[in-house]
Amino acid sequence: MKVFFSMWHLGSFRMYEPVIRSLAARGHQIHVALGRAEGLGWSKALDTLVEDCPGVSWSWLSPPTAAFWAELAKTIRLWADYLRYFHPDYDPTPKLKARAEERLPPRLVQISNRPAFRDPVKRGRLLAVLRRLERALPPVPEIDRELRERAPDLVVITPLIYLGSSQFEVLRTALAQGIRTVFAVGSWDHLSSKALIRDMPHRVFVWNETQRDEAVRLHGVPPAQVVVTGAQCYDQWFGRRPVRSRHDFCARVGLSPDRPYLLYVCSALFWGSPVEAEFVRRWVQSLRESAHPELREIGVLIRPHPARMDEWSSVDLSGFEHVTFYGSNPVDAASKDDYFESLYYSSAVVGLNTSAFLEGSIVGRPVHTVLLPEFQENQEGVLHFHYLLTVGGGVLRAGRTFEQHHDQLVESVRTPPDRPGQGFVRAFVRPAGLDIEATPVFCDAIEAVLREPAPAPVRTASGYTLLRWLMYPTFRLLQWRYGAQMFRDDWSRKEKEQQERRAARDQAREARRRAAVAGKREQVRRRAETLAARESARRAVEAERQRAVSAKAELKLEKTRQKEARARQRRRAGLRASLKRRAARLLDRMRPGHGQAT
Repeated sequence: MKVFFSMWHLGSFRMYEPVIRSLAARGHQIHVALGRAEGLGWSKALDTLVEDCPGVSWSWLSPPTAAFWAELAKTIRLWADYLRYFHPDYDPTPKLKARAEERLPPRLVQISNRPAFRDPVKRGRLLAVLRRLERALPPVPEIDRELRERAPDLVVITPLIYLGSSQFEVLRTALAQGIRTVFAVGSWDHLSSKALIRDMPHRVFVWNETQRDEAVRLHGVPPAQVVVTGAQCYDQWFGRRPVRSRHDFCARVGLSPDRPYLLYVCSALFWGSPVEAEFVRRWVQSLRESAHPELREIGVLIRPHPARMDEWSSVDLSGFEHVTFYGSNPVDAASKDDYFESLYYSSAVVGLNTSAFLEGSIVGRPVHTVLLPEFQENQEGVLHFHYLLTVGGGVLRAGRTFEQHHDQLVESVRTPPDRPGQGFVRAFVRPAGLDIEATPVFCDAIEAVLREPAPAPVRTASGYTLLRWLMYPTFRLLQWRYGAQMFRDDWSRKEKEQQERRAARDQAREARRRAAVAGKREQVRRRAETLAARESARRAVEAERQRAVSAKAELKLEKTRQKEARARQRRRAGLRASLKRRAARLLDRMRPGHGQAT
């Protein structure tokens, strides 16, 4: 049968590549419709999949966003998403509300924050009005035409619930054409931190019972329509074995194989958060100053987040020994082996808030973090972070100070636990059982939906058609009265205040980069001066040594000369004495009477 996969961007492909391969192997035809590209390397993996699986194809599906109805639809959805975060459940997570507010035109933010809408009943009425306006919107011609030409038996949509996502139009259109629909939750934080489900798909595929509760409680999905499949994207890490020895891997990344190492995995933090690269440097410094000797000498492998490489340009780690910076986005077999081995050979995994904690727990490594005030919005300030601490007994060990964090780390290094966090993995990643892969469960659930009778098309009530005709002149009039910006959102165009904040951040980052470059130049200059001074001192010592050697040789030569001179004097004196004795004997012989007397 024909399955239409709608993906908001190419990055979602990493979550569903094994599913698509498995469905293709089962004989189904798969078409992947992508909303936009990304720069992290997944296009190569998609091309490889299409080459390997003849039943898989793909295309772009990016409806225009500048048209009146597209702008209005996006604004209505963003407004409804913003109102979601007024619920008391989100009082401890103000950053989620602030993020939604950034996407909404300022005039609508002002309206939403009026005292009248602090009342949940009145706010609910406003949401109901927005929902009716959304239902009255006309279908998007490009999406309607694409689905009619492809004529799929099933439409799978992921991640669907991004703020202001046009994928809601794919769902509405599929329902209107009488096509089976599945919303597949894309990641562990989507149901709790993104937009609300509008039109109800026939099935919602979630990872675990925690997400089932979120779908029912936060989004109003009927429990019978929620299917727990497990996290299929993590199947590849179960039972995997390294391809290199620990010695070869450490040599590859630049670490000593004779000492343990900690793996620091970087996160995708909220925009405007403190620079994680600078925090990592501070964290490494704390290890080198730790009260535990093991941490002062332990190796550190830092894996950067592939989308945040630029922040490392101004951070210098060269002053630390046994610290290396290595890793790329795991998009192919070689980079996946690198990533797995970095987890497998580590003594512990450390980070702020990242899905790598899940992969570390699957591999059987203890995972750690330190809870600091500057990162509160990214950690305890989001709902899904608490799952790491509670679900299945928890998997994350969190210290509130560096000292407490060090105590926890050194415990993991000294006495490695036996596959920690398996209760969490069982509950959150593979709820059907640690030995049961999620990918076949997901594919079985897809085929179960395909076996159901095709649903009747959802018709637009005549009242909504009338409302649509009233909406056009009304909103045109409001645009004329209050300006075109009242119902327009453009993620690439910020309001003046946002632009100023971004410019200030960019200037600060550039200043840090320049300061780092200047610091490096100063270090190079000082190092050159030190080397020159050392060389000058060495030459002076060498010259003094040469002078001493020369003086010693000269003294020795002089002594030899004097010795030879004294020897010559002794020889001459001996010769003179001998000559005198001979002369005396000769004179004696020559005296008169010498012979007669004889």
